[in-house]
Amino acid sequence: MALAQHPSDLRRSIEQNLETLRTDRLDLVYLRRADQGPGLLSPEDQQVPLAAQLEVLSGLRAEGVIGGIGLSHVSLDQLREALPAGIVAVQNIFNLADQGDSDLLRLCEREGIAWVPYFPLGGGFGNLPRVVELPVVQEIAEELGATAMQVGQAWLLAVSPRSVLISGTSSVHHLEQNLAAGDLQLTPAHMQRLEDGARAAGGSGA
Repeated sequence: MALAQHPSDLRRSIEQNLETLRTDRLDLVYLRRADQGPGLLSPEDQQVPLAAQLEVLSGLRAEGVIGGIGLSHVSLDQLREALPAGIVAVQNIFNLADQGDSDLLRLCEREGIAWVPYFPLGGGFGNLPRVVELPVVQEIAEELGATAMQVGQAWLLAVSPRSVLISGTSSVHHLEQNLAAGDLQLTPAHMQRLEDGARAAGGSGA
């Protein structure tokens, strides 16, 4: 799979999306960087400066082709570099078992940027830790009469007011479970137990 990284490829990819969706404007476009793991990496000759990518996206925004610029799979330094371009959302791996980007989340909070964690329950790329397998998550789920999945999602919603979840669903029942996670109230004691339990299980903490 090839990722659009060069400025000309970015423009062409966006034009293809417009054609596929039969629209003349995309409200939000994510720039997915591919210069660090885990996940798909571009070969060296496909890696270009972030500034060059932001320049073409800013131009498309000025033309009215896109509404907002988002970033995905970026580092803290890359977000800092991109802030002058007017970033509205960041999409990175983040969940109870993998909080390695906590500093990046806090920067999003300070700048009013939406935080859109992907792999919200872990398990991505086949080797990342799974939130639902943490003993503390299972214990609290049983206490609250919820599922481990719902506890993991509720933690993400509670950990930051900027959180917007990407929750996959395979059925109406699954969709209803995802929605119910938004009503699950975790107390400060629950949050502390989850943090402690994740650290004890070897998850990357804040």
